[in-house]
Amino acid sequence: MKLLAGAIVVMLALTACGSQSPDDAVTSTAMPAPESSSSDMQFEPSPTVVAVSQEVIGMTEEQAIQTIEGISSEQLAYRVVRRDDEFYPMTMDYRINRINLEIDDGLVTKTSIG
Repeated sequence: MKLLAGAIVVMLALTACGSQSPDDAVTSTAMPAPESSSSDMQFEPSPTVVAVSQEVIGMTEEQAIQTIEGISSEQLAYRVVRRDDEFYPMTMDYRINRINLEIDDGLVTKTSIG
């Protein structure tokens, strides 16, 4: 008797749930359009970034940082990725306005962009 009553309750519950389509509860939202198209995006570093990254080679770390921070035409960034034999943790994001500095004995010996 208890088994029959349990089966009836389960059937009623399933019947009640089946009257509504699963898609009725789903709402969709449209993705907003990007503010700029992919044709507006810049994927290559500017000539200024390239020139500054080459110019700071041979400078002291302090001079290189002052040079990079002194560029007012673009918002440049920098980070020291290696100082002598010590490598520093880096994020793997690529930024076209960032100059990575490698320092040996207080002088910038190598740069890369990203």
